[in-house]
Amino acid sequence: MTFATLIGIVVPALSAVLTIISFVVVALQVIRYLDTWQGPLIFNVVNTLGTLALAALWVIFALRMRVGRNWARTTLAILAVVWLLYGLFGISQMLISVDFQLGALAGQPGAIIASVELSMVLVAMPLFLVLVFLKPSNQYFKAASSR
Repeated sequence: MTFATLIGIVVPALSAVLTIISFVVVALQVIRYLDTWQGPLIFNVVNTLGTLALAALWVIFALRMRVGRNWARTTLAILAVVWLLYGLFGISQMLISVDFQLGALAGQPGAIIASVELSMVLVAMPLFLVLVFLKPSNQYFKAASSR
């Protein structure tokens, strides 16, 4: 359970940091190259704030899960599946947009940051799901509910 909690705290926090860095990179590019930059910039601000809010909720739920709250485990499992599907969609859309030519992504800092973040999600979320439903985890939650 400790490692699952660590994933539940570190991955969203790291994802939030990568999102902020990506926001800054994209914002600078949008302002530099587009005449009508307000719309894309507002979208990126809302997206970044949403990511920060979800990361904070994820950490709060992970801490509640750590003290044995089964509802927090269930909520995080659902969010992990959604995040995993979002990651798969993001990777596929990124690859489709460059015709599966990975070299085209190498020169774009925003794409590199997004690739790192999405790769982290594709590794961490299945691992998290397995860890929170292993037999020792189930025993932990069962013991916590009887307290």
